[in-house]
Amino acid sequence: MTGKERPVSFHSIQHTRAPLCWEYGFPLGNGDLGVMMWGDGNPLKFTLDKADLWDLRSNNDFMTHPDFSYTGLQRLVTEGRFSEVDEVFEQRQSRDNPIGPTKISIGRAELRLGDPISYDCHLDLSTATVDGVLRTAAGEHQVQAFVHRNRNVFCLRVTDLPEHARMELIPLAEMNDCLAKLNHPAPRLVEEDDILRILSQSIPDGPCYVVVWNVSGPDFFMSFGAAESEASATSVAKSAWHEAADMGLENLHQEHTKSWDAFWDGSAVYLPEQRVSFLWHFGLYLLSSSSRRGSVPPGLQGLWPMDGVMPPWRGDYHADMNVQETFWPAFASGHLELADNWCNLMRDAIPAAQEFTRRFFGTEGTFLPCCTLPDFTVVPCWHTVQLAWSHSGWLGWLVWLRWRYSMDKEWLESCGYPVISEIFRFYRANLRQEVDGHLHVPLSSSPEYRENKPVAWCKDPNIDLALIRRCCDWVVEMEEALGVDALRASARDVRARLVPYSLTANQELCLWPDKSLEESHRHPSHLMPIHPAMDLTTEDGEDARRIIDASLEHYFSLGQYRWAGHTYAQMASLAAVIGRSEFAFDCLHQFAHYWIGPNGLHFNRDTRETGHTCYRGQDLRFTMESSCAISAGISDMLVQGWRDIVRVFPAVPEHWKDIAFRHLLTEGAFRVSALRADGETLYVRVVAGVDRALRLPNPFAEAAIKTEGGTIRLEGNLLIADLKKGQGISLWRDDKWCEGVDFHSRAMPAMHRGVGWLGLR
Repeated sequence: MTGKERPVSFHSIQHTRAPLCWEYGFPLGNGDLGVMMWGDGNPLKFTLDKADLWDLRSNNDFMTHPDFSYTGLQRLVTEGRFSEVDEVFEQRQSRDNPIGPTKISIGRAELRLGDPISYDCHLDLSTATVDGVLRTAAGEHQVQAFVHRNRNVFCLRVTDLPEHARMELIPLAEMNDCLAKLNHPAPRLVEEDDILRILSQSIPDGPCYVVVWNVSGPDFFMSFGAAESEASATSVAKSAWHEAADMGLENLHQEHTKSWDAFWDGSAVYLPEQRVSFLWHFGLYLLSSSSRRGSVPPGLQGLWPMDGVMPPWRGDYHADMNVQETFWPAFASGHLELADNWCNLMRDAIPAAQEFTRRFFGTEGTFLPCCTLPDFTVVPCWHTVQLAWSHSGWLGWLVWLRWRYSMDKEWLESCGYPVISEIFRFYRANLRQEVDGHLHVPLSSSPEYRENKPVAWCKDPNIDLALIRRCCDWVVEMEEALGVDALRASARDVRARLVPYSLTANQELCLWPDKSLEESHRHPSHLMPIHPAMDLTTEDGEDARRIIDASLEHYFSLGQYRWAGHTYAQMASLAAVIGRSEFAFDCLHQFAHYWIGPNGLHFNRDTRETGHTCYRGQDLRFTMESSCAISAGISDMLVQGWRDIVRVFPAVPEHWKDIAFRHLLTEGAFRVSALRADGETLYVRVVAGVDRALRLPNPFAEAAIKTEGGTIRLEGNLLIADLKKGQGISLWRDDKWCEGVDFHSRAMPAMHRGVGWLGLR
């Protein structure tokens, strides 16, 4: 496909007035280097970040307190000594670590063009490039900007520069007084040959980073390096700058767009509503721009730190929802490499996590607290959330998905199984058998319910029970795949003896025993057994369906006033897997209408203050997880693969008559393409990533079908084909599709017909 033919080519962010605050700028990135472009030309501004810049120094004296242990926590909670709980497990750490450890950004580059007159620029998602025109008192300036996808170079062209225009860099140390409290060495600026500027900044006990740029244009190249020594970082950055300057901006941009073309060719969706299609592409764009294999995983703000301030929540890894939602699009889109840096971080953290687990719980295994930075650096958090058991299992779920979507046994052996087996060992060692014969979670919480108040502590929260059950399943399947038998029997035993879910008399899932959710709440943690754990599904019989329906109706009855952007993102996927297509669509609609800014970024605030939610106002603290998760939710509406069944168009709203997708990935490592016209599925193609049986509920109803590429047999309503790795099988309606029809040409008319959800069709 050419760039103009790709569905993503329909999507750009257009500003016809200048973004005067960072929050409304254009996000650019390559997974290691991030740039936010904003400002009106007086100056034009570029807020800079790099993935591996963290100050990880931590005062861990709080861990030496005699009560800092799981045993101490249980005793203090049981005795009602909650002020001591707060002091020992939260306040001491916060006092000793008031600023760091934290994510560190670089600062802001500025280019002054003159007094602004007009502004018209757009970010093209297909090429990750900003193009446009700025008019200032100095003249009309054509602008092009991009972060090279494969080189750590920010490239900028501004035509008709005034003589005084020079690119300046203001390091973060000069923009924020808080950085002084971290006692970083002063940044060093070197001028070289009247052309180059070289800024170096050391991070104590961490890397030194170096930025190299030319001060005059029209073409500017800004390169970045980070290494243990200033000399090494300088060498990396200078080499990158000279290579870029030698190639020239046109050649660099051609190389850059070719790489993005290859990325977008990996998979595609053809949707009839422009806004929904944008959400799918933008979530994937953000993840691809902030995550790449071999780099440090993105935190809450990805690679776009808020300008001039230390990052909110230290830019950390929040494991009670944020990390998980951030990486969701990697799976269905088929870009598993975008999740590898997170999975590798978990694997590499095992020794440190084992040590923490032995120190705090006195047991084997790996416990993962809520709030961390790279190198398993634990940062302050609400103690009720920090020490909940669910984070370990929910983070393990990402590793499980990486296995299920690839079925790669080499990866499973080297990364997936080591992580999951360690999490299971933690659960097995710390569950407690009681007189009822069941295994219980002695003390935990249902994340974010009642924040860090004493009433948040509980026993046997349903979120923990769901993830422990599923962790047992993961261990069994992984060991069977690897042909080992170290933990299988134990995992089956733990699952069998685990205490059942707590339910109300109306069969609604509780937060924990005898505790029903009684208020609208942003975190649907009690629904974890339904999704994402998928321990209770619509295919598990009448009892399971009754629990699912009752629990969802109860959650609805409490209203959505205290839902947040991330709630709608998570609930879109939950709705999709239980077949509630109209609810899934409404989640997309609500998210797009209330929770994103004019550049698509999610601020977890209704900035228009409509009264739709209590989370409203101008507190524009950007987090990226919800935009990523809503993208994944759209994929879940189009195709699913749980329980080894590939479901095509399982949850599309009734008014989406014409729709298609290409090369989306499902559990079981199947690449699936499908097309629907006039409300009927016409064509499906499945390519196997490994030797595996395809099990496909017949999407063609009673129509006669033809196949190519394999043999299909019908068992009940399932179409079944035994496929080899790389084998593709096509199925189509004999009366409405012809062999040899070009899929892309048939799919493109489904794009953006302006269809709404009103009217009879």
